[in-house]
Amino acid sequence: MRRIDKARAAYALLALVLAALFLGGGFDRADWAVQDRLYQRLSLISPDIYVIGIDEDTLGALGPFQSWGRDVTAGLIDKLCEDPDSKPAVIGVDIGFYGSRTPEEDDALVRSVQNAGNVVLVSYASFGTVIEQNAAGFSLGTSVQTLEEPFPALKDAALSSGHTNVQPDADGVIRRSLQAVTYEGRTENSFAYEVFRAYTGAEAAPPLDQDGQWYIPYAGKPMDYFGAEGEGSSFIRVLNGEYPAEMFADSIVLIGPYSAGMLDSYYTPVSRDTQMYGVEIHANVVQALLEGNFKQHAPLAAGLAALLLLMLLTFVLCGRLDIRFGALAAVLLSAAYPALCVFLYDRGWILPVLYPLLGIWLTFFFRSFYNYWLERQERRRLVGVYSRYLSPQIAEDIARKGEGALAIGGQKRDLAVLFVDIRGFTTLSEQLEPERVVEFLNRYLALTTRCIFENDGTVDKFIGDATMALWGAPAAVDDYVFKAVKTGLQIAAGAGELASALPGGGTVGVGVGIHCGDAVVGNIGTDFRMEYTAIGDTVNTAARLESRAKGGEVLISEAVYRRLSGRIEAACLGECILKGKAEPVTVYRVEQIREETEE
Repeated sequence: MRRIDKARAAYALLALVLAALFLGGGFDRADWAVQDRLYQRLSLISPDIYVIGIDEDTLGALGPFQSWGRDVTAGLIDKLCEDPDSKPAVIGVDIGFYGSRTPEEDDALVRSVQNAGNVVLVSYASFGTVIEQNAAGFSLGTSVQTLEEPFPALKDAALSSGHTNVQPDADGVIRRSLQAVTYEGRTENSFAYEVFRAYTGAEAAPPLDQDGQWYIPYAGKPMDYFGAEGEGSSFIRVLNGEYPAEMFADSIVLIGPYSAGMLDSYYTPVSRDTQMYGVEIHANVVQALLEGNFKQHAPLAAGLAALLLLMLLTFVLCGRLDIRFGALAAVLLSAAYPALCVFLYDRGWILPVLYPLLGIWLTFFFRSFYNYWLERQERRRLVGVYSRYLSPQIAEDIARKGEGALAIGGQKRDLAVLFVDIRGFTTLSEQLEPERVVEFLNRYLALTTRCIFENDGTVDKFIGDATMALWGAPAAVDDYVFKAVKTGLQIAAGAGELASALPGGGTVGVGVGIHCGDAVVGNIGTDFRMEYTAIGDTVNTAARLESRAKGGEVLISEAVYRRLSGRIEAACLGECILKGKAEPVTVYRVEQIREETEE
């Protein structure tokens, strides 16, 4: 399978895994938390909605709520409606009056509610698990088992009643409002919806999900509808007349628990660290209904499409860009997608946020890792190829730069060129069996290669029993002329040891020729057949010097001698005419090295 096909297959597998997680809700809780931060932006609370809370001050003045008589609530309703011209438009009482108490208490409350003519009361549904039968067979479901409602006389006196059930999501956060419940064939709307209807005389149709709930865009955080802490609309303060009645004129007044001990507080998207009392959740729902501020989750297919599309875009971009620009592309996509989500949210649509962002970055890291792995594999391949004629260090350097570093073409470089050939090899091949000849030749070539690599040279080619080496190409080498001469001496010494191991003490030696100067180096050939080499007079001169060297001799040109003046000891052999050269060349035989480092 081609590498690109492997990448696509791995990407497709990653996309399938994330799609399965998305469809299975694997990271829903984390996604909800991200959505809360992105979507839930507080706005101005409605000036027409007030919360009167049964707070700690109230409980301190009137005692535990369980000990209250119903006439206490009746007294507050009477206080609010004392002046018919400045009474609230709607009073929503988030207190359950289920069943009768004493006739005096019941009658007082019924009379107050009836006289006010604007009171909405609450009911409460209890759910249970039922076995449902459908086309697919049997499944477990939930249904309303009981519905607690205001006692009959009170229910008749009120405008209406609505259920106060809230259903947290799996992480315990209230994000949705249950629009209605059905009990014994009768529909009971939510308390907030009934308050809205009583206030406007209109109907609303918020978009419901499969659970019959709709998304709450919170306008206020805890205490916003109640007022600043210590200065809010406390039940006892209103009852004592500390607030003027006209303050609540023609408004919506919601009365409910505002104390932790009354166990009516919940976590919300805008208060994940501080619980919000149920009555303020109802206030937020009423405001959303009044403003027609409805949001609905986009179809599952839309979220899946966003996830896969962003993953594909990231995959393509990161495949064409290097890691820095790929990371920049991932950052830009990660900024653009939430901006799109906010844009669509303001127009009523809710898209998943975390899953597509997760898809972007997992794809980026996958693609980056895969590209890195491919690069490592390619580098290993190139090192393996180049190590055949380059030292490991130079091969690694070329591999890092890629094959482009050895593209077809040439460039002029200042080089040191070494040729070495065996003297007496023809006689040796006549004396020994072919297998022994090949064995000796391999040992000799291994010697020349090792010495060249140890001195950072490049094995350009083997020509029969001759070896050509370069210093200064394809990669720059420090002190390359000196290293070429040092290599020649090491080869000459090593060849003597090889010859001593021959049967009968053979007389085989090597001749070495070294020259330096400008040459053209590069890959010469075609796309399907090319060879990295050097050409020019510098190469030819080194080859001619090698042909004149006797066994064990390392001959260098005057150019080499001048560059290494004082660092080597060499005997001048005088001028000679080399084949292919019009002018005589001064030749030196290297005797030994004086020092290792360049002056």
